[in-house]
Amino acid sequence: MAVWLSFAGALIAALISAAVALRQSRTDERVAQLNADLQTEVHRRNALIDREFDAEAVLARYREPLAAAAYDLQSRLYNILTMDFFVRHGEPTGRMDEALRTTLFRLVQYFGWTEILRRDIQFLSFPTDDSTREVAALQLKITRCLLTDDYGLAMMIWSDQQRALGEQMIVSDNGKLRCMGYAGFCECSEARFGQWTERLRSELRADEAQERLRDLQHQLCDLVEALDPKQLRYSEYLKRA
Repeated sequence: MAVWLSFAGALIAALISAAVALRQSRTDERVAQLNADLQTEVHRRNALIDREFDAEAVLARYREPLAAAAYDLQSRLYNILTMDFFVRHGEPTGRMDEALRTTLFRLVQYFGWTEILRRDIQFLSFPTDDSTREVAALQLKITRCLLTDDYGLAMMIWSDQQRALGEQMIVSDNGKLRCMGYAGFCECSEARFGQWTERLRSELRADEAQERLRDLQHQLCDLVEALDPKQLRYSEYLKRA
């Protein structure tokens, strides 16, 4: 009897020990999994933070040239829409070609800086920083304003064409991308841009383009304000047509 009691006691002790070991093993597995999940989440959050900082850095690098390009284009559109720019500086003065060329330059210059920014920021995922998201949303709105046929066909420029025009404006300067200046644009305007600008030259003056150009001018003003929120350089001079 004593032997059986001793055997039963040993068996119970062994079972208890096995149960404790199994529970400990499962606990260790759960802890290991929780630690792995925690590390994964930490890496994910750090990656998001890094992308956000990178997106902010990219925007900071191109904030000034993009704001300048948007401001110059909206200013010309304002003059076209409210001050008879092509009448005052066109045929009567013999400077119509120059008036059209400078206007087209301002348009493709904006496309150029937009394309440079897009190239740098596209690999950073969608930024979570509010200001960067706002700029991206406004640029998309401008792109859509130009590509839609809701206004008709005058001055309709598809997104692929916008990008192509922007690409043609990009030059490398000591390993850094920038837009070519007006002199460079004039030298190669026919060779690089002729297939697009011949149509745009006539449509800029068309009555059918006025509504699109007006909405575009307003959206460019919104973009300038987003890029210059403290009104340090451009915002205070904006006027909507």
